[in-house]
Amino acid sequence: MKSSVFENSIKFEAPKSILKSGKIYIKDEIMYLNDVNKGFQIYNYSNPNNPVKIGYINIPGATDVAIRNNILYVNQATDLVTLNYNTSANSVTVTNRIKNAFPPKVSPDGFMAKEKQNQVVIDWTNSN
Repeated sequence: MKSSVFENSIKFEAPKSILKSGKIYIKDEIMYLNDVNKGFQIYNYSNPNNPVKIGYINIPGATDVAIRNNILYVNQATDLVTLNYNTSANSVTVTNRIKNAFPPKVSPDGFMAKEKQNQVVIDWTNSN
């Protein structure tokens, strides 16, 4: 993905189907379910027996989240991004980005791509 597109790719969207579920994080009555390298499905978790999808945060390259004082800390491929998720308005705002905080992604079979200038590897596809 072009770096300029990558850095402006985070947005709140309507709920969608998860392609590959990853880590789960629960904070208060909100559950974040990672869609590996795609983003996070957001659920109202006030009733654990009946979680309700409320939205999706599109974050290409994301695989993990930590939350402190209602600030989300997300790894977005090589960058550490801090977000403010407004539960009332169902909106997300990027508050900070630390570029190259993490090493480049490595494929599931151990392959490391040579990133072209001004591009970031966010995911891998199977060529078969």
